[in-house]
Amino acid sequence: MLKQYKLGGLKLALIASTLAALAACSSTVSDVDSAGHTQEPVFPAMSDATVPEGSYVNLENLGKMRAGMTKHQVQDLLGHPQFSEGMFFVREWDYIFKFRQPDGQPDKVCQYKVLYDKDTMAQSFYFHPTDCLQAAPAAPTPVAEPRSRTLNLEADASFAFGSAVLRPEGKAKLDELARGLSDAHVTSVDIVGYTDRIGGVSSNVRLSQARANAVRSYLVQQGVSGAVISADGRGPADPLVVCPGPSTPEVIACLAPNRRTSVAVQAY
Repeated sequence: MLKQYKLGGLKLALIASTLAALAACSSTVSDVDSAGHTQEPVFPAMSDATVPEGSYVNLENLGKMRAGMTKHQVQDLLGHPQFSEGMFFVREWDYIFKFRQPDGQPDKVCQYKVLYDKDTMAQSFYFHPTDCLQAAPAAPTPVAEPRSRTLNLEADASFAFGSAVLRPEGKAKLDELARGLSDAHVTSVDIVGYTDRIGGVSSNVRLSQARANAVRSYLVQQGVSGAVISADGRGPADPLVVCPGPSTPEVIACLAPNRRTSVAVQAY
């Protein structure tokens, strides 16, 4: 009876020593220390996986991964490792995960590694590439370049002498401008009326303001928002040409470029 007990004890000792040896010799691809960490995780070739194309992981489950979990708990969350790794004496589990991407982009494929300590408790987790779960930078929204256009209406052709009533030629030019803005987002229209130096300054300022107002009213009739239009009369200010001398027909003709209404448009 004593002999049989000793033999049973020997068997138990043999089994215990075998298990200990297996545990001590448990192999890992990475250099995993007893605490379940490594300085440099080594990822196996994806072609060696049992499911080389990868699988879609439950992101909520992946977010629950914590140090100190048992292998059964890890398996409940992530499934069985995908590189023919077993349950016992294995301290390294590897997965291939696929992640859906927005805007019809191809799935993102990453490898995921769980390392276990000497007591086979999960302790560290690694992704390859390391930025796997970082959101891809959003594509920059194209910024539309602003379109600028300046139309100069010759006062002599667009208005009768001393009048602020638009002539057909002036209306035709404004019609063309309005058509060009029909599919644009207009942010500003700055209208400035000018006269030449002949005559009183105050009367010239009033005339230039009246002409600027007439252009503004016409553009509003053509569908341009009045909220973005400004109208200003500056009389003989900012001359384009300088023609000295009294108001002879030659001087008046020379001063024609100064008699104008400028329409500066900013749009997208």
